[in-house]
Amino acid sequence: IITMASAAASSHSTASILRFTYQLGRSLYIPLTSRCNSIPLPITRGPGFVLNSDVVDVLRNVRQVEHYGGTTTSWMNNVTTANDEDPTIYKVGLPEYDLPLVNTLYNYNNEKDAFTSSSSTTTSRNDNDSGNQHNNVKNTQRVHIQEDSIQPSIAMLVDQVASHLEDDLNLHEVCIAGEGEPTLRMDALLAISRTVQSFNQQQQQQQQQHNDSNLARQINVRLITNGLCYSVPHLGYSNNNNNNSINSNKILLPKLRYTILRDLIEAGVSRLSVALNTANRHEYDVLMQPACYTGGGMIMTDDDDTGGGNDNNTDATNNASSSSFPPMMPGTAHDLICEFIMDATKLGMDVEITGVDRPEIDKVEMERLARLLLSVAPKNKKKGRVGRRSVVRWRPYFE
Repeated sequence: IITMASAAASSHSTASILRFTYQLGRSLYIPLTSRCNSIPLPITRGPGFVLNSDVVDVLRNVRQVEHYGGTTTSWMNNVTTANDEDPTIYKVGLPEYDLPLVNTLYNYNNEKDAFTSSSSTTTSRNDNDSGNQHNNVKNTQRVHIQEDSIQPSIAMLVDQVASHLEDDLNLHEVCIAGEGEPTLRMDALLAISRTVQSFNQQQQQQQQQHNDSNLARQINVRLITNGLCYSVPHLGYSNNNNNNSINSNKILLPKLRYTILRDLIEAGVSRLSVALNTANRHEYDVLMQPACYTGGGMIMTDDDDTGGGNDNNTDATNNASSSSFPPMMPGTAHDLICEFIMDATKLGMDVEITGVDRPEIDKVEMERLARLLLSVAPKNKKKGRVGRRSVVRWRPYFE
């Protein structure tokens, strides 16, 4: 008999030897969760989209420890061709995304939500436990870590990021991204960004002390997101986060949305890559199936009825629809993304708007909307991105 405690212990020991980061060029990528509140961004690239096998391995590790007990053999079913630069690295097709789309990862006030951190069995660590996780970090100043109940643990992610910061002298950027949506797990996102921020501050201090320009290495932090964080109940913060900007009932209030961008900027996130994908607010609902509009449920296939989830998970879909977070009106998700982009731009963040080059997308209208959203930038930030011929970074679609 496998008890919950023994399963949790097994998850801890497995997670401790797995890798949860991967590198592309001079950028380090950290996936925080496999859960998403819309169709995951890698899936939007099309059925023919493939990634390096080592990248897929990391995404698999995150999904495995977050939802231990699930099979992972399907991740290697679509091996295609070897990488031209390194024949030992193979391109691998992404597996079917069979996880329900979620509104939130956390429970508050005993609210019934079918898709929360209840799938993980770990509990919050105290400060001593968090400190023990960092014994192998050599020099990077430790940041305070308040654990949530999700695997991989925040301390483990911070540990791996700090190790890369110390060891990789060519590292230029830390990208918080992955299969799932990072802003669903704000505590982890901010902890990682603060770790990078602490490293940058330490580098500056060493440069001043030794008057050595070689010590002036500064690492940028970029967040790759679907931009739906304004629609996330509780703004993506766990119930362990002491955020006084959220009211005592932990209810999402429009006037408190500034909390997200304020915290991102204070933690050192300077760049945003936001997947707007279309200029049509109703087309967005069809393309991305945002959970704030659909109420959650599985990604629909061509054989599914509109408005419902996959028939294989009827109970989960019904639970999502009956949660305490009612679906928003059609088109609202797209409106919130546009609001998020404008707010971030006004605050001086470097915002990149992205889209997938699908044949049905009106690229002219998308470019026009993107130019309008970015036009609110401070004067010293406008020159450059808004003045370019294309203000949208178009990613190819793979049939």
